[in-house]
This record gives sequence, structure tokens and C-alpha cells, in this order.
Amino acid sequence: MAQSLKRQTLILTLANAYTRALGFILRLLSARLMGAEALGVMELSSSAIMLAITPVTAGIPSAISRLTAQPGADERAILRAGLTLVKRLSLALIPLMLLLAPGMAWLLGDWRTLPSILTSAPAILLLGLCAVYSGWFCGRADMRTPALNECAEQTVRCCLCVALLLGLAGRSVALTAALPGLAEIVAGVAVWFLFRRSAPRLARAKTDPRLRQQVLHLAAPITAARLCQTVLRALNAVLLPVCLRRSGLTQAAATAQFGLFSGMAAPLMMLPGVVTGAMCTVAAPAVSRQEGHPAKLRRTMRQLLLSGGGVGLAAASLIFAGADFISTGLYSEAALAPLLRLMAPTALLASLQQVQFGLITGLGLQKKTLCPTIACTMITLGITACLCPMPQIRLSGAAIAGLASQLVRTVWNQALLHRAIHSADAASGHPQPCALRRNVTG
Repeated sequence: MAQSLKRQTLILTLANAYTRALGFILRLLSARLMGAEALGVMELSSSAIMLAITPVTAGIPSAISRLTAQPGADERAILRAGLTLVKRLSLALIPLMLLLAPGMAWLLGDWRTLPSILTSAPAILLLGLCAVYSGWFCGRADMRTPALNECAEQTVRCCLCVALLLGLAGRSVALTAALPGLAEIVAGVAVWFLFRRSAPRLARAKTDPRLRQQVLHLAAPITAARLCQTVLRALNAVLLPVCLRRSGLTQAAATAQFGLFSGMAAPLMMLPGVVTGAMCTVAAPAVSRQEGHPAKLRRTMRQLLLSGGGVGLAAASLIFAGADFISTGLYSEAALAPLLRLMAPTALLASLQQVQFGLITGLGLQKKTLCPTIACTMITLGITACLCPMPQIRLSGAAIAGLASQLVRTVWNQALLHRAIHSADAASGHPQPCALRRNVTG
């Protein structure tokens, strides 16, 4: 069993590293081919799109996985219930998104986001169905199928997106910003087809409503938490361009600056996630296995945090030292260099947070991170609203807001882990350490 778990972890780790690396390459190519203004429009529309797909992708996969993994579970009935639930939700969400698309574009402050929002509507159904299949295969301890399909999706999306941007070069900003979304739709269709080929054929039968309600009940808490975070991120995406316009920039210039920050600088801060994301995947099962042994647990946590911090420090140093080359050689945007130097410490904090989240997940303490996450997002909104309208600060204010939020969240997570390990020490004389004896879903 231990060997099987190690193999599953390795498969997911390799897939995670591949998709993150390819995603970074796609970001780099998209920034060069689209330009800062179109990239800014795409980033604006993505906040509305993420809000629309969250109800079908946030909590349902984990609920399906948990139900499928239970002994004696009717796996086909669970898969049918999950697929039926996603189809019913999509029947409501897709028309609602199409109806509200003009209002979303108006709230975002840029009508050029409308094509991207409209063309992304099919992603609600496609990504939801793929999420159900992924959770079902993981519940059956088959990590290979979702891992390979995730790699295939990222490969198709990257190749098609670059082909569309090259083939339709010179088009309007609104159309250019919508092209990556079209590539994602095609990739979603391809992955859905792959999942259907791998999954067993489902006989036509009526779905048990009680089972469907059980899936919905398990998914609701995670979905609600994710919706809160997505709404707050969307508010920040709306606030920053408004603040930049208040600083004296035109709408086009403000959108270009937003693209510079969200589409070029921010993804670079996630670069160490290629490694620390894999460490996060490994951390959760490693911590869970050692929850009854405080000394081993403390040693494992220390090793993972030091390793994650080392990766983040190396990435932050590279970004700071290579800011000029990155801005002019890779992105052809000289204004990016000072922003990268200011944001470089974010790469270190983000790396630590990824490892911390893996440890927190292994200890079953995820619910205790919701309130600080919302509080940190409010800190980001507040600092952004205060500093970004100042002409002499602008994007630097957004960088400062992100650094402050990341620092507070990192300190909170570390304090949470510190309390958990001390509780484990205090309970080590008991057969079941109550502070740590929790499952991942709480």
C-alpha cells in the first residue's frame, strides 16, 4: 500500500510539474503575441469567468472522490450522480452567464471583455464534467488517468492558443483577448472525450436523488469558500484599473498597466510553484502518516519548509537579478523591470505558502485558513485603493498590497502550524492525538 501511494504521488507530482511549466511558457508566449493591452482585457474577463465555473469545479470533484473511495460504494451510480448534477447546474449557469455578460463587462469597466465572457460559457459544462471524471478516477486510486488527461489538456490548449494568436495576428484587442478562451474550449472537448473513453459506459438509468443530494451536501462548504475568494479576487480585478484611471491614465493605458501587472509580473512570482507545487502534493500524505509521531512530524515539516523556502529564495534572487533581461529580452516591456524588483520577495512568500498549505491539508486544518484568506484579500483591496490612485505610485501600490497580504498570510499559516505541533506534543501520551486526528475534508 505504501508503495502504491508513493507511485500515485509521483504521478501527480510529475503531471503537476509538466502542466505548470507549460502554463508558464504559454503565459510568456501569450504576453509577447498579445501585447499588454489585450493581456489586460483577458485578465479582466478571467475574473468573471472564474466566478462562473467555480460552482461546478470547486467542491464537486472532492465530494465524488470521497464517495467513490468508500468501501462498497456503487461507483457507477456515484459517477452518474455527479455528471447529472453538473449538467443540471450548467443548465442554469450557462443561460445566466449569457444573460449577465453585458452587466459583467460593464462592472469590469471595459466592454472589450464581452467577447471573452460570451465565448467561455461552454467551459462551465465541459470543465464541470471533466472535474467529475477526475474526482471519480482519483477516488478509485487511479491517478494516472486524470494526470495524463490534465497534461493532454494543457498541451492542446498551449499549441492551439499559440496557433490562433499567430494566425489571427493584428485583430482587435477584444478578439485577441478572447482567443485563449476559445483554445481552452477546444482542449476541454478533447479531454472530456478522453475521460469518456476511459470511464465505463453508464447504462440509462434514473439517478438516485438522495445520492445527488449527498454529493451536493459534501461539495457545498468547499464551493462556498472558493466563491468567497473568487468574488474578492474579481473585486480586486475591477478596483485596480479604476484606481489607475483615477491616477490620470486613459482607459487603454490603465488596461495595459493592468496586463503588465496581472499578466506578466504576477505569473512570474508563481514560477517556483513548478517545484513547490509538487512539494505541496507530497506534503499532505507525508504529514498524515506521521500525525501520531510528533518528533517525526516536526522534522518532516521543518525539512519541507526549509526546502520550499530555499526554492523560493532562489527564484526571488533570479527574478531580482534578471529583471532587466526578463523585461526587455522576454517580454519586450522595459517598464516591467522595476515592478519585478519590487515584487521579487513575493516569489519567496508564495513558495512558503504552497508548502504550508500542503502541511495544513495533511493536518486537516483547511477551514481555519478561510477567515485569514478573506482578511488578507481585504488588506489587498484597502492598500490598492489607497496607493494606486497616486500618480507617483500606481502599480507599485498594487505590488506593495500583494506583499503585505502575502506576508500576513504566511505568518498566520506558520502560527497555525506551530500551534498544531504543540497540540500534538501535548496529546502525544494519548492513543489518538485529537489536535491532529482529522481527515482532509474536516
